[in-house]
Amino acid sequence: MRVILCFLIALAAAPAWAEWVSMSENDDPATYVDPATVRKDGNLRRAWMVQDLKQKGKNGEMSRRTLVEYDCKEERSRPISYSLHTEPKSGGQMLLTNDYYGRWTAIVSGTDGAFALYFVCTR
Repeated sequence: MRVILCFLIALAAAPAWAEWVSMSENDDPATYVDPATVRKDGNLRRAWMVQDLKQKGKNGEMSRRTLVEYDCKEERSRPISYSLHTEPKSGGQMLLTNDYYGRWTAIVSGTDGAFALYFVCTR
């Protein structure tokens, strides 16, 4: 009976977390992508990522939300903008936000970045 109750509670809560797909739950930080935000422009893709921290960061954040641009052909990525939040999954109060185009960085095979690249580039 307890298992059924836990399942029903998890099912009822599903819409709250259904939008984020895990790239690495066991790592610190845990990384997620929102598939509903993937946008295509030729070989480029953009998607919102969120990192949940296990301990507060230097600015008091528990999560970091970043708009990342991926170059599917060259297998690289760069941040476009980010924000820091007091709660997991970019919840709570926004502590800081910044828009900028970071440098392109090559994605290393076998990393969370490689999984995210595959995920957004096959959408």
